[in-house]
Amino acid sequence: MILYICVAALTISLAWFVQKTNTAQVHMQAGAFLGGRKQIGTTRQQYLNRACLGTIFLILFLVSACRFKVGNDYKRYLEFFRLIYRDQYVPTEAGFNWIVRLMQAIFGSETYLSIFALFALLTIGLMLYALYELSEDFFFSFFLFMCFSYYFQSMNTVRYYLAIAIAMVSIQFIFRREYLKFMCCILLASLMHKSVLIVIPIYLIAVCPWKKWFVAVMSVAAASGLVLGSFYMKVILFLYPTYENTDMLEGGTSITNIVRCAAVLVLGLLYYKSTVRENVQIRFYFHLNYIALLLYTCCSFLPEISRIGYYLTVGQVFLLPMIVERIPDIRQKKILRLGIMAAAVVYFAAFLHTADYELIKLLPYQTWFFEPRFEFTVW
Repeated sequence: MILYICVAALTISLAWFVQKTNTAQVHMQAGAFLGGRKQIGTTRQQYLNRACLGTIFLILFLVSACRFKVGNDYKRYLEFFRLIYRDQYVPTEAGFNWIVRLMQAIFGSETYLSIFALFALLTIGLMLYALYELSEDFFFSFFLFMCFSYYFQSMNTVRYYLAIAIAMVSIQFIFRREYLKFMCCILLASLMHKSVLIVIPIYLIAVCPWKKWFVAVMSVAAASGLVLGSFYMKVILFLYPTYENTDMLEGGTSITNIVRCAAVLVLGLLYYKSTVRENVQIRFYFHLNYIALLLYTCCSFLPEISRIGYYLTVGQVFLLPMIVERIPDIRQKKILRLGIMAAAVVYFAAFLHTADYELIKLLPYQTWFFEPRFEFTVW
Protein backbone atom coordinates (compact mmCIF):
# COMPACT_ATOMS: atom_id res chain seq x y z
CA MET A 1 0.00 0.00 0.00
CA ILE A 2 2.82 2.41 0.88
CA LEU A 3 4.38 1.80 -2.54
CA TYR A 4 1.15 2.67 -4.36
CA ILE A 5 0.71 5.84 -2.30
CA CYS A 6 4.30 6.88 -2.99
CA VAL A 7 3.94 6.17 -6.72
CA ALA A 8 0.74 8.22 -6.89
CA ALA A 9 2.22 11.11 -4.89
CA LEU A 10 5.47 11.20 -6.88
CA THR A 11 3.92 11.01 -10.33
CA ILE A 12 1.21 13.54 -9.46
CA SER A 13 3.92 15.90 -8.19
CA LEU A 14 5.76 15.56 -11.50
CA ALA A 15 2.51 16.14 -13.41
CA TRP A 16 2.23 19.55 -11.71
CA PHE A 17 5.14 20.82 -13.84
CA VAL A 18 3.60 19.71 -17.15
CA GLN A 19 2.03 22.70 -18.85
CA LYS A 20 0.44 22.45 -22.28
CA THR A 21 1.24 25.46 -24.48
CA ASN A 22 -0.37 26.61 -27.67
CA THR A 23 2.47 26.22 -30.17
CA ALA A 24 1.08 28.79 -32.58
CA GLN A 25 0.82 31.35 -29.80
CA VAL A 26 4.40 30.66 -28.69
CA HIS A 27 5.74 31.21 -32.19
CA MET A 28 3.70 34.37 -32.65
CA GLN A 29 4.96 35.90 -29.41
CA ALA A 30 8.53 34.86 -30.08
CA GLY A 31 8.34 36.19 -33.64
CA ALA A 32 7.26 39.60 -32.40
CA PHE A 33 9.98 39.63 -29.75
CA LEU A 34 12.72 38.54 -32.17
CA GLY A 35 11.86 41.11 -34.80
CA GLY A 36 9.58 39.12 -37.03
CA ARG A 37 11.29 35.73 -37.04
CA LYS A 38 8.50 33.17 -37.33
CA GLN A 39 9.99 30.03 -35.83
CA ILE A 40 11.86 29.18 -32.67
CA GLY A 41 13.36 25.99 -31.26
CA THR A 42 12.05 23.86 -28.45
CA THR A 43 11.07 25.97 -25.46
CA ARG A 44 12.22 25.38 -21.90
CA GLN A 45 8.67 24.37 -20.92
CA GLN A 46 8.61 21.75 -23.66
CA TYR A 47 11.87 20.29 -22.39
CA LEU A 48 10.40 20.24 -18.88
CA ASN A 49 7.24 18.57 -20.16
CA ARG A 50 9.25 15.84 -21.87
CA ALA A 51 11.40 15.25 -18.81
CA CYS A 52 8.41 15.03 -16.47
CA LEU A 53 6.33 12.87 -18.79
CA GLY A 54 9.29 10.57 -19.41
CA THR A 55 9.90 10.20 -15.68
CA ILE A 56 6.22 9.56 -14.98
CA PHE A 57 6.17 6.90 -17.68
CA LEU A 58 9.32 5.26 -16.34
CA ILE A 59 7.97 5.09 -12.77
CA LEU A 60 4.60 3.68 -13.79
CA PHE A 61 6.16 1.25 -16.24
CA LEU A 62 8.68 -0.14 -13.76
CA VAL A 63 6.08 -0.69 -11.04
CA SER A 64 3.81 -2.51 -13.47
CA ALA A 65 6.49 -4.44 -15.36
CA CYS A 66 8.34 -5.61 -12.24
CA ARG A 67 5.31 -7.00 -10.42
CA PHE A 68 5.24 -10.69 -9.54
CA LYS A 69 2.06 -12.65 -8.77
CA VAL A 70 0.15 -9.35 -8.55
CA GLY A 71 -3.34 -9.21 -10.03
CA ASN A 72 -6.40 -11.43 -9.77
CA ASP A 73 -5.79 -12.97 -13.20
CA TYR A 74 -1.99 -13.25 -13.11
CA LYS A 75 -1.97 -17.06 -12.88
CA ARG A 76 -4.77 -17.29 -15.41
CA TYR A 77 -2.64 -15.44 -17.95
CA LEU A 78 0.24 -17.80 -17.27
CA GLU A 79 -2.04 -20.66 -18.22
CA PHE A 80 -2.99 -18.81 -21.41
CA PHE A 81 0.72 -18.45 -22.25
CA ARG A 82 1.24 -22.20 -21.84
CA LEU A 83 -1.77 -23.07 -23.98
CA ILE A 84 -0.77 -20.64 -26.72
CA TYR A 85 2.72 -22.14 -26.89
CA ARG A 86 1.22 -25.63 -27.23
CA ASP A 87 -1.19 -24.42 -29.97
CA GLN A 88 -4.18 -25.37 -27.82
CA TYR A 89 -7.45 -23.47 -27.59
CA VAL A 90 -7.52 -20.26 -25.56
CA PRO A 91 -10.51 -17.88 -25.15
CA THR A 92 -8.34 -14.83 -25.84
CA GLU A 93 -8.38 -12.69 -28.97
CA ALA A 94 -6.14 -13.24 -32.00
CA GLY A 95 -4.05 -10.09 -31.52
CA PHE A 96 -3.13 -11.08 -27.98
CA ASN A 97 -2.22 -14.59 -29.13
CA TRP A 98 0.01 -13.23 -31.90
CA ILE A 99 1.89 -10.99 -29.47
CA VAL A 100 2.39 -13.85 -27.01
CA ARG A 101 3.72 -16.14 -29.76
CA LEU A 102 6.10 -13.43 -30.95
CA MET A 103 7.45 -12.79 -27.45
CA GLN A 104 7.83 -16.51 -26.82
CA ALA A 105 9.76 -16.87 -30.08
CA ILE A 106 12.12 -14.07 -29.02
CA PHE A 107 12.56 -14.72 -25.29
CA GLY A 108 11.78 -18.40 -24.92
CA SER A 109 8.78 -20.67 -24.70
CA GLU A 110 7.97 -20.17 -21.02
CA THR A 111 9.04 -16.64 -20.33
CA TYR A 112 6.23 -14.39 -19.17
CA LEU A 113 7.83 -11.32 -17.62
CA SER A 114 8.63 -9.89 -21.02
CA ILE A 115 5.00 -10.29 -22.09
CA PHE A 116 3.64 -8.49 -19.03
CA ALA A 117 6.30 -5.80 -19.49
CA LEU A 118 5.34 -5.26 -23.13
CA PHE A 119 1.67 -4.85 -22.28
CA ALA A 120 2.61 -2.44 -19.48
CA LEU A 121 4.74 -0.40 -21.89
CA LEU A 122 1.99 -0.17 -24.51
CA THR A 123 -0.85 0.48 -22.06
CA ILE A 124 0.89 3.14 -19.98
CA GLY A 125 2.45 4.83 -23.00
CA LEU A 126 -0.88 5.10 -24.83
CA MET A 127 -2.76 6.27 -21.74
CA LEU A 128 -0.22 9.02 -21.02
CA TYR A 129 -0.32 10.09 -24.66
CA ALA A 130 -4.13 10.26 -24.57
CA LEU A 131 -4.09 12.19 -21.29
CA TYR A 132 -1.68 14.75 -22.67
CA GLU A 133 -3.44 15.14 -26.02
CA LEU A 134 -7.01 15.30 -24.73
CA SER A 135 -6.68 17.12 -21.41
CA GLU A 136 -6.88 20.88 -21.02
CA ASP A 137 -5.33 20.65 -17.57
CA PHE A 138 -2.88 17.74 -17.56
CA PHE A 139 -2.19 17.91 -13.83
CA PHE A 140 -5.87 17.78 -12.88
CA SER A 141 -6.66 15.02 -15.39
CA PHE A 142 -3.66 12.95 -14.31
CA PHE A 143 -4.57 13.44 -10.65
CA LEU A 144 -8.04 12.01 -11.32
CA PHE A 145 -6.59 9.24 -13.50
CA MET A 146 -4.40 8.03 -10.64
CA CYS A 147 -6.93 8.52 -7.84
CA PHE A 148 -9.70 6.80 -9.79
CA SER A 149 -7.25 3.83 -9.93
CA TYR A 150 -7.19 3.41 -13.72
CA TYR A 151 -3.43 2.93 -13.63
CA PHE A 152 -3.41 0.46 -10.75
CA GLN A 153 -6.28 -1.53 -12.20
CA SER A 154 -4.32 -1.86 -15.45
CA MET A 155 -2.23 -4.51 -13.67
CA ASN A 156 -5.38 -6.65 -13.91
CA THR A 157 -6.80 -7.89 -17.22
CA VAL A 158 -3.93 -6.55 -19.30
CA ARG A 159 -5.74 -7.16 -22.60
CA TYR A 160 -8.74 -5.15 -21.49
CA TYR A 161 -6.76 -2.15 -20.27
CA LEU A 162 -4.71 -2.05 -23.46
CA ALA A 163 -8.05 -1.88 -25.30
CA ILE A 164 -9.11 1.01 -23.02
CA ALA A 165 -5.84 2.80 -23.78
CA ILE A 166 -6.39 2.50 -27.53
CA ALA A 167 -10.01 3.62 -27.12
CA MET A 168 -8.79 6.72 -25.24
CA VAL A 169 -6.41 7.55 -28.10
CA SER A 170 -9.22 7.07 -30.64
CA ILE A 171 -11.32 9.85 -29.07
CA GLN A 172 -9.17 12.53 -30.68
CA PHE A 173 -10.17 11.24 -34.13
CA ILE A 174 -13.86 11.64 -33.28
CA PHE A 175 -13.30 15.30 -32.42
CA ARG A 176 -11.43 15.78 -35.72
CA ARG A 177 -14.22 13.94 -37.58
CA GLU A 178 -11.68 11.42 -38.84
CA TYR A 179 -14.07 8.54 -38.39
CA LEU A 180 -12.11 6.06 -40.51
CA LYS A 181 -9.09 6.43 -38.20
CA PHE A 182 -11.41 6.05 -35.23
CA MET A 183 -12.83 2.81 -36.62
CA CYS A 184 -9.36 1.48 -37.39
CA CYS A 185 -8.24 2.18 -33.81
CA ILE A 186 -11.21 0.36 -32.32
CA LEU A 187 -10.85 -2.60 -34.68
CA LEU A 188 -7.19 -2.81 -33.69
CA ALA A 189 -8.17 -2.69 -30.01
CA SER A 190 -10.72 -5.46 -30.59
CA LEU A 191 -7.82 -7.77 -31.44
CA MET A 192 -6.91 -7.41 -27.76
CA HIS A 193 -10.40 -7.42 -26.21
CA LYS A 194 -13.57 -7.67 -28.28
CA SER A 195 -15.65 -5.79 -25.69
CA VAL A 196 -14.20 -2.55 -27.05
CA LEU A 197 -16.43 -2.85 -30.14
CA ILE A 198 -19.29 -1.52 -28.00
CA VAL A 199 -17.71 1.94 -28.06
CA ILE A 200 -18.24 2.33 -31.82
CA PRO A 201 -21.99 3.03 -31.53
CA ILE A 202 -21.73 4.60 -28.06
CA TYR A 203 -18.99 7.09 -28.93
CA LEU A 204 -20.70 8.06 -32.20
CA ILE A 205 -24.00 8.59 -30.36
CA ALA A 206 -22.30 10.57 -27.60
CA VAL A 207 -20.64 13.02 -29.96
CA CYS A 208 -23.99 14.03 -31.48
CA PRO A 209 -26.19 16.75 -29.96
CA TRP A 210 -29.12 15.19 -28.13
CA LYS A 211 -32.74 16.32 -28.20
CA LYS A 212 -34.97 15.96 -25.16
CA TRP A 213 -37.02 13.24 -26.82
CA PHE A 214 -33.86 11.21 -27.47
CA VAL A 215 -32.83 11.43 -23.83
CA ALA A 216 -36.32 10.28 -22.82
CA VAL A 217 -36.32 7.35 -25.24
CA MET A 218 -32.86 6.24 -24.14
CA SER A 219 -33.78 6.49 -20.47
CA VAL A 220 -36.95 4.43 -20.95
CA ALA A 221 -35.03 1.85 -22.99
CA ALA A 222 -32.44 1.52 -20.24
CA ALA A 223 -35.10 1.36 -17.51
CA SER A 224 -36.76 -1.53 -19.35
CA GLY A 225 -33.75 -3.59 -18.31
CA LEU A 226 -35.09 -3.56 -14.77
CA VAL A 227 -38.15 -5.48 -15.97
CA LEU A 228 -36.99 -7.30 -19.11
CA GLY A 229 -33.48 -8.20 -18.01
CA SER A 230 -34.04 -11.96 -18.30
CA PHE A 231 -35.35 -11.57 -21.86
CA TYR A 232 -32.39 -9.43 -22.87
CA MET A 233 -30.04 -12.05 -21.41
CA LYS A 234 -31.63 -14.71 -23.64
CA VAL A 235 -30.93 -12.50 -26.65
CA ILE A 236 -27.32 -11.99 -25.52
CA LEU A 237 -26.80 -15.72 -25.05
CA PHE A 238 -28.24 -16.33 -28.51
CA LEU A 239 -25.73 -13.90 -30.00
CA TYR A 240 -22.85 -15.00 -27.74
CA PRO A 241 -23.47 -18.67 -26.80
CA THR A 242 -19.93 -18.98 -25.37
CA TYR A 243 -21.11 -16.95 -22.34
CA GLU A 244 -23.54 -19.69 -21.31
CA ASN A 245 -22.66 -21.59 -18.11
CA THR A 246 -19.61 -19.40 -17.42
CA ASP A 247 -18.74 -17.03 -14.59
CA MET A 248 -19.04 -14.18 -17.12
CA LEU A 249 -22.80 -14.32 -16.63
CA GLU A 250 -22.47 -13.03 -13.10
CA GLY A 251 -23.93 -9.56 -13.36
CA GLY A 252 -24.02 -7.02 -10.58
CA THR A 253 -23.23 -3.38 -10.44
CA SER A 254 -21.09 -0.94 -8.51
CA ILE A 255 -22.70 1.41 -6.00
CA THR A 256 -19.47 3.42 -5.97
CA ASN A 257 -19.58 3.95 -9.72
CA ILE A 258 -23.26 4.86 -9.58
CA VAL A 259 -22.59 7.53 -6.94
CA ARG A 260 -19.60 8.85 -8.90
CA CYS A 261 -21.51 9.05 -12.19
CA ALA A 262 -24.51 10.64 -10.46
CA ALA A 263 -22.31 13.29 -8.82
CA VAL A 264 -20.66 14.11 -12.16
CA LEU A 265 -24.10 14.30 -13.81
CA VAL A 266 -25.37 16.77 -11.18
CA LEU A 267 -22.26 18.92 -11.63
CA GLY A 268 -22.67 18.90 -15.40
CA LEU A 269 -26.37 19.84 -15.14
CA LEU A 270 -25.55 22.75 -12.81
CA TYR A 271 -23.25 24.24 -15.45
CA TYR A 272 -24.93 22.78 -18.52
CA LYS A 273 -25.88 26.03 -20.23
CA SER A 274 -22.61 27.81 -19.54
CA THR A 275 -20.13 24.99 -20.19
CA VAL A 276 -21.60 21.76 -21.57
CA ARG A 277 -24.21 22.56 -24.19
CA GLU A 278 -22.12 24.48 -26.72
CA ASN A 279 -18.82 22.62 -26.37
CA VAL A 280 -18.61 19.44 -28.46
CA GLN A 281 -15.88 17.82 -26.37
CA ILE A 282 -17.44 18.54 -22.98
CA ARG A 283 -20.81 17.41 -24.27
CA PHE A 284 -19.26 14.17 -25.54
CA TYR A 285 -17.81 13.28 -22.12
CA PHE A 286 -21.03 14.39 -20.40
CA HIS A 287 -23.07 12.06 -22.62
CA LEU A 288 -20.68 9.18 -21.91
CA ASN A 289 -21.13 9.74 -18.19
CA TYR A 290 -24.91 9.71 -18.55
CA ILE A 291 -24.86 6.48 -20.57
CA ALA A 292 -22.59 4.92 -17.94
CA LEU A 293 -25.04 5.92 -15.21
CA LEU A 294 -27.92 4.28 -17.12
CA LEU A 295 -25.93 1.09 -17.57
CA TYR A 296 -24.86 0.85 -13.94
CA THR A 297 -28.34 1.54 -12.57
CA CYS A 298 -30.58 -0.31 -15.03
CA CYS A 299 -28.48 -2.94 -16.79
CA SER A 300 -26.77 -4.86 -14.00
CA PHE A 301 -27.87 -8.09 -15.69
CA LEU A 302 -25.33 -7.53 -18.48
CA PRO A 303 -22.24 -9.77 -18.31
CA GLU A 304 -19.19 -7.88 -17.03
CA ILE A 305 -21.03 -4.55 -16.91
CA SER A 306 -18.02 -2.81 -15.36
CA ARG A 307 -15.94 -3.56 -18.44
CA ILE A 308 -18.43 -1.67 -20.58
CA GLY A 309 -18.69 1.11 -18.03
CA TYR A 310 -14.95 1.80 -17.83
CA TYR A 311 -14.83 2.72 -21.52
CA LEU A 312 -17.29 5.49 -20.62
CA THR A 313 -16.27 6.63 -17.14
CA VAL A 314 -12.65 7.22 -18.16
CA GLY A 315 -13.96 10.37 -19.85
CA GLN A 316 -14.54 11.85 -16.39
CA VAL A 317 -10.83 12.60 -16.07
CA PHE A 318 -11.24 15.04 -18.98
CA LEU A 319 -14.77 16.24 -18.27
CA LEU A 320 -14.32 17.47 -14.70
CA PRO A 321 -11.28 19.70 -15.38
CA MET A 322 -12.99 21.19 -18.45
CA ILE A 323 -16.12 22.11 -16.50
CA VAL A 324 -14.17 23.57 -13.57
CA GLU A 325 -11.93 25.62 -15.87
CA ARG A 326 -14.96 27.38 -17.40
CA ILE A 327 -16.57 28.48 -14.13
CA PRO A 328 -16.37 32.29 -14.18
CA ASP A 329 -16.33 32.80 -10.42
CA ILE A 330 -12.70 32.33 -9.27
CA ARG A 331 -13.57 31.50 -5.68
CA GLN A 332 -16.23 29.02 -6.72
CA LYS A 333 -13.79 27.45 -9.16
CA LYS A 334 -11.14 26.94 -6.46
CA ILE A 335 -13.61 25.48 -3.98
CA LEU A 336 -15.04 23.07 -6.55
CA ARG A 337 -11.58 22.02 -7.74
CA LEU A 338 -10.43 21.28 -4.19
CA GLY A 339 -13.70 19.47 -3.46
CA ILE A 340 -13.32 17.20 -6.49
CA MET A 341 -9.70 16.45 -5.60
CA ALA A 342 -10.65 15.65 -2.01
CA ALA A 343 -13.39 13.30 -3.20
CA ALA A 344 -10.90 11.64 -5.55
CA VAL A 345 -8.47 11.09 -2.67
CA VAL A 346 -11.27 9.45 -0.64
CA TYR A 347 -12.04 7.24 -3.65
CA PHE A 348 -8.36 6.26 -3.88
CA ALA A 349 -8.24 5.45 -0.16
CA ALA A 350 -11.32 3.24 -0.55
CA PHE A 351 -9.69 1.48 -3.48
CA LEU A 352 -6.53 0.78 -1.48
CA HIS A 353 -8.67 -0.58 1.36
CA THR A 354 -10.11 -3.22 -1.00
CA ALA A 355 -7.00 -3.82 -3.13
CA ASP A 356 -6.18 -7.05 -1.29
CA TYR A 357 -9.59 -8.59 -1.98
CA GLU A 358 -9.64 -11.80 -4.01
CA LEU A 359 -11.38 -10.13 -6.96
CA ILE A 360 -8.70 -7.39 -7.15
CA LYS A 361 -5.57 -8.88 -5.60
CA LEU A 362 -3.27 -5.90 -6.20
CA LEU A 363 -1.99 -6.09 -2.64
CA PRO A 364 0.41 -7.12 -1.32
CA TYR A 365 2.72 -5.89 -4.06
CA GLN A 366 5.52 -8.32 -4.92
CA THR A 367 8.39 -7.99 -7.34
CA TRP A 368 10.75 -10.54 -8.83
CA PHE A 369 13.68 -8.37 -7.65
CA PHE A 370 13.48 -9.95 -4.22
CA GLU A 371 12.90 -13.54 -5.24
CA PRO A 372 15.70 -15.66 -3.69
CA ARG A 373 16.14 -17.78 -6.83
CA PHE A 374 14.40 -16.32 -9.78
CA GLU A 375 14.36 -17.69 -13.29
CA PHE A 376 12.56 -16.29 -16.30
CA THR A 377 10.23 -19.24 -16.53
CA VAL A 378 6.75 -20.00 -15.27
CA TRP A 379 6.88 -20.97 -11.60
